[in-house]
Amino acid sequence: MVARVCIWLLAAASLVWSAVPSPREHFGFTPGDDRKLAGYAEMVAYFRKLEASSNRLRLVEFGRTSLGKPMYLAIISAPENLRQLDRYRRISRRLALGQPAPEEARRLAAAGKVVVWIDSGLHSSEVATAQHSPELAWRMVTGETGEIRRIRRDVILLQVPVLNPDGLDMIVEWYRRNLDTPYEVSPLPWLYQKYAGHDNNRDWFMLNLPETRHATRLLFEEWFPQIVYNQHQQPAFPARIFVPPYAEPLNPHIPAPVMEGIHQIGAAMAERFARERKPGVLSYYGFDGWWNGGLRSVPAFHNMHGILTETALYAYATPHTYAESELPERFAGGIPTRQPTIFYQQPWLGGKWGVRDAIDYMLTADFVLLELAATRSSDFLWKAYELARTAIDDGRRGSPFAYILAPAPADRAGAIEMLRRLQLAGITIESTRAPFQAGGRSYPEGTWVLPAAQPFRAYLVDLMEPQKFPELRAGAAGPPRRPYDIAGWTLPMMMGVAVDRVDAPFAASLGAVAQLPAPEPPPYIAELRASCVAVYEPWTAASDAGWTEWLLDYYRIPYTPLHNADIRQGGLGRRFDVLLLASQSAASILHGTREGKRSPWEPHIVERPEYAGGIGLSGLVQLEEFVRAGGTLVALDKATELPIQHFPLPVRALVSSTAPEVSAPGSLLRIVVDTDHPLAAGMPREAFAFVEGGQAFEITSPVEVRAVARYAASNVLASGWLTGESVIAGKSVLLEVRHGRGRVILFGFRPQFRGQAFGTFRLLLNTLRHAEP
Repeated sequence: MVARVCIWLLAAASLVWSAVPSPREHFGFTPGDDRKLAGYAEMVAYFRKLEASSNRLRLVEFGRTSLGKPMYLAIISAPENLRQLDRYRRISRRLALGQPAPEEARRLAAAGKVVVWIDSGLHSSEVATAQHSPELAWRMVTGETGEIRRIRRDVILLQVPVLNPDGLDMIVEWYRRNLDTPYEVSPLPWLYQKYAGHDNNRDWFMLNLPETRHATRLLFEEWFPQIVYNQHQQPAFPARIFVPPYAEPLNPHIPAPVMEGIHQIGAAMAERFARERKPGVLSYYGFDGWWNGGLRSVPAFHNMHGILTETALYAYATPHTYAESELPERFAGGIPTRQPTIFYQQPWLGGKWGVRDAIDYMLTADFVLLELAATRSSDFLWKAYELARTAIDDGRRGSPFAYILAPAPADRAGAIEMLRRLQLAGITIESTRAPFQAGGRSYPEGTWVLPAAQPFRAYLVDLMEPQKFPELRAGAAGPPRRPYDIAGWTLPMMMGVAVDRVDAPFAASLGAVAQLPAPEPPPYIAELRASCVAVYEPWTAASDAGWTEWLLDYYRIPYTPLHNADIRQGGLGRRFDVLLLASQSAASILHGTREGKRSPWEPHIVERPEYAGGIGLSGLVQLEEFVRAGGTLVALDKATELPIQHFPLPVRALVSSTAPEVSAPGSLLRIVVDTDHPLAAGMPREAFAFVEGGQAFEITSPVEVRAVARYAASNVLASGWLTGESVIAGKSVLLEVRHGRGRVILFGFRPQFRGQAFGTFRLLLNTLRHAEP
């Protein structure tokens, strides 16, 4: 009888297998084949076939992209789990929010299913991640190994096949266009996300992009996965994959059990790679545990195990064969690349590498993570509950107890924008029903309160407090370790909003704010819509230009994108009042991307002629003529090099020329603003500028120059990390320079940085408002 049942089950499995089309049957090739890429419509069509032919997958549209494409979530599990999907989602949510009593929580953890998120295709040029997603789904739907059956039984997999559909299609179309030509591996000359490009993984606390917001809703409002796996393709060469543990430093607000769980998952991955004899696995290098703002890092502050892997890539779907002699002797940090070390135990010594190899590594990582989740399903659910309750209890004890905003802040629009973003990320906002006292101050009815006693306390506290990046050195005399990404991101400073931290518990009549007021544009925005504004849009996929356009679109200010030929043809003054140069070096603006290799082991890039070069000398002449004739040229950060060096102006750049030791790799610095200047209208005298790189200026002739803002005379660093503070203290950071009948506005920072620096948006918008010289 048992034998008959087994035979029947095998036969049933065989029928399921034969009914579900393989990726090769659908696409006509196996994703991962050399020089083949599948586009988004093909991907969606395949997932629809999987849904139609199997009761183990459900496909759900969960939003639209910046360009209007639908975004899909594939929910994969055993059929009996999918029939009770709402029940399991409620269990995950209640435990993640710490809602039930401990006895009920134990029962729910035992009855629930661990929820695992795996996304692909966020960075579209890292093609293997999206190309691997059909095979992961196919294996999960059709596989009948003991491991896969356990996973389907005990795990609910939330698979986002392509997190950036717009970018996938751009990359696929570009690659197909250039295939078998000298331009096969040339970079896409525009952003593969409408505004952010590669920065679409830097938007996960500000939530400016629709793609980010839609995914955030799934993560922190609907599903609350216990594991969030975010795939990329950029490890340090010659490693084949980076897996956790992350490098130093550790952000102290990430709960210790979360980071230890991340280490455990990373160790399980490394062990499986070793067993499968897949070399080149690197850990504890480059990608640190400090930053808050990426898809793998924000979940860690929400008590979730945020996992990042970076699998090797050559260029698109073009393979490459590396000789051992091509490999560097050491990684940048000094670790040898050809001898085993603790965090690089099986060196990769060369050979062919293509998309198929990357997919094989990604699938190994997928199933390690899914198997670990399946074997510890109830533990992961219970841990989410434990972490939530601990956070709530810590918040009730105080230090901090709450953060308080006045109901009528100086910048009400900025306050609402900040609160909206916190609420979207799962933070509870309350409002007082009566006057109260806290921290020695009196507050009126209607005051907004952010209580620390909430399950995502770590996220709230990390965003509200200043960051102090630790000094880490290789030896006593070694140089300090630079941050992997930005070093400081304190949200009230970013938003220009005053917030009171209250450490001791206080009593107040509070009610949850279900819906915040609608965003309030500054009252002068209507005036700006009559301006004639142009934005230089280079053929170098410049994210800072994209964020500039995001800001203008956000406030519905019309503008015209200008490319190199548009500037060279001249007549700019007849069409525009203001021309904006986003942060980009003078050499890049003038000459564009240069052909060649960035390093000996990377592709040799040959640009398509129609996108090669920059504005050139003729374009430079036209820019200066535009200013001399009465136009306003606005240059941000690195772009200030162009007018300072080539017009020239009576200004010297301190940081780029005489002080290379100054470094602010993404930090908030104190500035003092001349509030009598029209460009500073509405600004407070003391403000914060977000500086990544950054400039400081010395005025060589005061006749035609006026400083609008300076760095503070002392205590310049407010949040993050800064070296060479004495060089820039008290120096000019925003200048208005007369040139002929027009003006050049020099910003030593990016006032619109990643759409996050709301507190300095006004400075840039004022340049449009006061465009007439």
